[in-house]
Amino acid sequence: MFRFKTSTMLKKSSGFTLVEAMVVLAIVGILMAVTVPMYQESVRKARRSDGMDDLLELASRQERFFAQNSVYTLTIDGPTGLNLGRTTSSEEFYNLSVLPCDAGIETCYVLTAAPAGAQTMDTACGSLTLNRLGQRNATGTLGSDCW
Repeated sequence: MFRFKTSTMLKKSSGFTLVEAMVVLAIVGILMAVTVPMYQESVRKARRSDGMDDLLELASRQERFFAQNSVYTLTIDGPTGLNLGRTTSSEEFYNLSVLPCDAGIETCYVLTAAPAGAQTMDTACGSLTLNRLGQRNATGTLGSDCW
């Protein structure tokens, strides 16, 4: 009679067990839960520079306009105003506007960059503002720390 040895019939498996696969998935899930929100906040922070750059450009144009006309203007995109050619930031993450301050547009202004599109999720900073005196602020919880 022919006999088989049991040790030769059983071979070791070289794959992953279900427990090992579940541990790896749990670790990946924890890493994703931590890194994705951090990445999204970094993207929002980087997009703020879009609004900041355009506010600084508008402030420069306002001062040039004042030097030529002895008054500030509320017009951003027209040839009789600041002639920016658009009312959104260059990458369109902010809507730009000019408001008169309490003393009136003749003597001062407040520039505002209100979040638009994907940037509306930036509640930490909200709208960015810049006035004639160069004072920078934001409507969100971080305030001037956004700059």
